[in-house]
Amino acid sequence: MTNKSMLKMALLAFSLMLAFNFGTYAQKTDCSKTTDTAIVDAIYAKIQAKYKSQMSHINVRIKDGEVTLEGWATAKKVKQDIEKMAKKASCVKKVMNNLTIGVGGGCGPGTKPCGSICIPESEPCNIRGKGD
Repeated sequence: MTNKSMLKMALLAFSLMLAFNFGTYAQKTDCSKTTDTAIVDAIYAKIQAKYKSQMSHINVRIKDGEVTLEGWATAKKVKQDIEKMAKKASCVKKVMNNLTIGVGGGCGPGTKPCGSICIPESEPCNIRGKGD
């Protein structure tokens, strides 16, 4: 065997060992043991870390891994960033971003106040205050 062949074999073996080790350390969250409340809390923690001032007018709901964002954001970039945060949370399958841009108005028929936003009357208000 030539030195080149031996080097190629050694590199191949090393690559396989690395691939096996990385695969071993990759862990997935067991979503069957994760509650909706825990997912909502995780999303709010991400929002609060970057956009604390937005907390009082964003409602996060979840059902069967599908998140709905309601309320308003101060800018399009903030709205998009909050959606990305929700999508990256563990156990989230889908995100429906219903955030509007700018300050919201009064509540219409079939909705109720939730902090400084309006949500469907049948849905829970999960807004976390600025101090939470």
